[in-house]
Amino acid sequence: MVIDVLKSFGLSEYEAKALLALLSRGSLTAKDISKFANIPRTSVYDVMNSLISKGLVEAFGKPLRFKALKSEEIIAILSKKVERNIELLKKELPKFESEEVEEVRVYRNEIVIEKMKLLINDAKKLVILMTYIPEWLAEIVNYSKAEKIVISSNPQIVDASESYSFEKEFKDIAHGFIIVDDRYVMFIFLNDEKLGIFSDGYSVIKFTKMIIDSLIEVIK
Repeated sequence: MVIDVLKSFGLSEYEAKALLALLSRGSLTAKDISKFANIPRTSVYDVMNSLISKGLVEAFGKPLRFKALKSEEIIAILSKKVERNIELLKKELPKFESEEVEEVRVYRNEIVIEKMKLLINDAKKLVILMTYIPEWLAEIVNYSKAEKIVISSNPQIVDASESYSFEKEFKDIAHGFIIVDDRYVMFIFLNDEKLGIFSDGYSVIKFTKMIIDSLIEVIK
């Protein structure tokens, strides 16, 4: 069990066995380490050199003998190594993390209307930018108790707390988008085939809000 724990700190099995042999028997020659740790004679010096480079073992005398540091010193060295590795992971691991993929869903025809109803009915805040608002859409929006900001050529059709009107009327074109609670946006194309493109991506929301703010400044 102890050997497995030592291996988890980066020691090989031979290194772990040699370290335990030195801790339990004191200073040993290469021949003794081979005997007590059950390590091939041909591998002992490589194992010892590795443990010395890790700062866990010291070598002295002639003939050459090896001695492990005290157990508390070994634990301190391994602990510092873990701390360094964790700090390295904190710094480097996020660099490998892929950017979040923002999902976009497309709805068509009557499903567009149903999705809009669900979003609008539960909303606390609606920001609507439409070239022209059809009566059926105005009914859905007016049913909602949400705070409303409306920018359109006919914003008066909506019971809005804040509205802005285009100078030109676009009766034949009903395109735009609705932002719901600053969390969702649906781009709407209502001429001919109804089409709705839904997203809850942060960058998409940010972009559409920038459009709203810019238009309000121009209209004012």
